[in-house]
Amino acid sequence: MTRTAVLSRFAHALAVAAIAAVAVATPAQAQPAWPGKTLTLVVPYTAGGTNDTLGRALGEVLRTAHGTATIIENKPGAGGSVGADAVARAKPDGTTLLLASTSPLTIFPNLVKTPYDPMKDLVPVASVAVGPVAILATKALPVRTFAELVDYAKKHPGKVTFGVPGLGTVAHIGMAALNKKLGIDMLQVPYRGGSQAVSDGLGGQVDLLVVNTDITLQHVEAGTLTPLAVMAPQRLAPWPKVPTMAELNLPDIRYFSNFALFAPAGVPPEVMQPMLDEVGKALASPQYQQMLDKNFMQPGTGMGQDFVEQVRADYANNQRVIRDSNIRVQ
Repeated sequence: MTRTAVLSRFAHALAVAAIAAVAVATPAQAQPAWPGKTLTLVVPYTAGGTNDTLGRALGEVLRTAHGTATIIENKPGAGGSVGADAVARAKPDGTTLLLASTSPLTIFPNLVKTPYDPMKDLVPVASVAVGPVAILATKALPVRTFAELVDYAKKHPGKVTFGVPGLGTVAHIGMAALNKKLGIDMLQVPYRGGSQAVSDGLGGQVDLLVVNTDITLQHVEAGTLTPLAVMAPQRLAPWPKVPTMAELNLPDIRYFSNFALFAPAGVPPEVMQPMLDEVGKALASPQYQQMLDKNFMQPGTGMGQDFVEQVRADYANNQRVIRDSNIRVQ
């Protein structure tokens, strides 16, 4: 065989190999390293709540984009620690994630011992939504602004009561931090959920309500509750004149339901980065944003390393507030 024939055959082999490589690479590029075909979102609460709504909306965006089937698995119990522990023990391949508020990582482990280390066994991936919490005056209290509330509380120490959805909630811890910061003494009244607190608030059995805003909108519109401040990153659209705590020169009093995704520790970078990319696209999609607006929720507070730092800071801050306020739960 001549040298020219050998070179020609070699060139032909290279061309065939290149075509085969393209044929193999194309499907791999079409299917991202994450989320794959099935994604399990563990929700550490009973079915039907905000976490389910967020999980189904996120799952629908991923299904539309990649054909991913999303399974919502409810594992309630022990302040969210049952579900959190299940994810902490899951295989770190990105197919099983925790969808919960940050409380099972930043509050509950500071109140009781948990089977998982919140700062080591779970990795914050992304904040997916904010459920704003507000301070609202009932008709039992003669104040209409936050400044009037502080003045009244200072003049009547130990007399102002505020209803919260339960012990160890963001509302409970947030108000403990507020008491400490301003040197006032308002008394918390814990309920079994926000709806029960609102019911008593409307009846004048507590002076203030500190609850998620979505369950109070109709009552504010009716004039039976008066919002004084929002403990969220930004003002609430239906209440454009109600200030945030930061606008009241209390930037550290940032307490709200921060719903987020968490992964088991050890997810490799080649999975984590595509996960961050795809979650970011899903959260920015018009479909997901419309769901947030419909449910009166605000966009998440961050993702990736930025969100990791947020969670660590919240854990340390809650630890300090719980210790300094001597908060205990039964």
